Parts: sequence; structure tokens; C-alpha cells
Amino acid sequence: MIATLAEKGRTLTNHLLDYRNVYPKFSFKEAETIKESKQAQNLRYKIFKNELNVKTNLKGKIIKREFDQYDENATHIIVKAKATPLSMEKVVGVYRVIKYNSTEQLNDCYTSKSMCFDLESFKENINYSNFLELGRTCILPEYRKSGVLKLLWKGLYKYIQKEQIDILLGCASFWTIEPDDITSQLSYLKQNHLMDKNIMVTPKNNIKPSIDKLSVCKMYDSYNLRGMESKVFKSLPSLIKAYISVGSKFGDGAVIDYDFRSIDVFTYVDIHNIDDRVKKYYAK
Repeated sequence: MIATLAEKGRTLTNHLLDYRNVYPKFSFKEAETIKESKQAQNLRYKIFKNELNVKTNLKGKIIKREFDQYDENATHIIVKAKATPLSMEKVVGVYRVIKYNSTEQLNDCYTSKSMCFDLESFKENINYSNFLELGRTCILPEYRKSGVLKLLWKGLYKYIQKEQIDILLGCASFWTIEPDDITSQLSYLKQNHLMDKNIMVTPKNNIKPSIDKLSVCKMYDSYNLRGMESKVFKSLPSLIKAYISVGSKFGDGAVIDYDFRSIDVFTYVDIHNIDDRVKKYYAK
């Protein structure tokens, strides 16, 4: 008996000492409880408020959660990590998703209502009815090179299949409010991954910076990128590169968001056009 207990003790000790070989352990899922949704909003606060210094409402500052009026109809795809055998799981990656069941409902989506992108041609000619708006994507800094973004996409694809989504749409961000910082990147998107004209999305003509706290940023098709395409692509934010990898297209023109301290482009993905090999990868 004593020997058996000693052996079990050594086994446990060795397991604890060797945890780095198998940890952290990750899982991905749709947030299903109020607790998980609050954890997702708390992670959003850590990244957007503490790291990126965006403006948040007073209540959010008090309870340390980032949220807005769109959260009422949203869900979150989350990635959890367990760092050691004895640690608790924590949320380390988040995607906020909002489902819309018609083009008419897109009138009230974040992309149109808050970011002032004109979706009229898109709604009129897209010929689909099940949309999923993506946003508030964030990952803890220490996990950004650990494959968490791919796990978020696996969780996202599982949700897409369950809800029979046709189109992903939303805003993709560059974390600057200086257009000169990203002239080449914006030009690259326009010259290589522009949407078709019949569904083109552009910033609205009636944006008032003093009221909307937004302004329009141009994308240039005359900017000379010859020989620079590969370098410019590598400089794109990871999320935008991920969108491109699944066939994303982008609108013409960007919006500077002064509250969120970002420049945003409209992007969409037709689920039916994603390569079957990519679908199989994310369906694993």
C-alpha cells in the first residue's frame, strides 16, 4: 500500500513537472451561458480598452466589460485555454457574431448603422438571406501566436453550418487613425480583392465627423505597388490575411473611427465560394 501511494505520488509529480509538453490545452465553442458571455466581454475590455485605449461607456469601465447595444442580439464564439493541469480555464479568444435573416434586417446592423457603410447595392443584388455579421475579434497577446485565431475560425465554421449561413460580413480594422500609415495596404486591398461593382459597398455620403465621430478614408487604385505586393500582404493585420485566405472581398473606401482609434474596411465572404479544402480543414 505504501509503495503504491509512493508510486502514485511520483506519477503525479512527474505529470505536473512535464505539463509544458501538453499545455496549454485549448477548446472552442459557442458561448452558452451568461457567465461565458460576460467573460467574452471582459476579454474585449482588456484588449480594446486596456491595450488599444478605445473609448468605452461608463458602465463598461465600472464592470470591466466592453459592450454596446448590439450585444443584446449577439452571441460569442470563444476559445478557452487551460495553462497548467491545476489552473482554471479562461477565455483567451473571442468573435462576436450577430445573425440576420433578411437583407432588410441589415439596415440595423453595426456595419451600416454605426460604421456608416452604404449597403444598398449589396442588399439589392446579393441574392441571399442568411447573414452573419462578425466583429469585436480579439485574442490575449500571449496567445496570438498559438493558433487561437484558427480555433476561432473552427468554432465560427461550426456555427455557420448549424445556422446555415450564406454570407459573412463586417468591418475589418487597421489599428491607426492616420491614413498615411496604411496607404499601401488599403491600395493593395482595392487593387487585388475588390468586390464586384453590382454589390459594391462604400462609406455613406452623409457622414458628419462632428456627429458620427467618423470620417471617410480613400483607397487608391493608382498607387504603384509593383514588386511590393508580397511585402504589403505580409504587413496586413492577421485577421485581414485570414479573411483573404477564405476568399474575402472588400469594399471601396474605408472609415476612420475616432472612438475606436481604427480605420475600418468593409469585407464579406460568400460561404458557398470557399474552397472545399478550406471547409474540410475548419470542419475537423
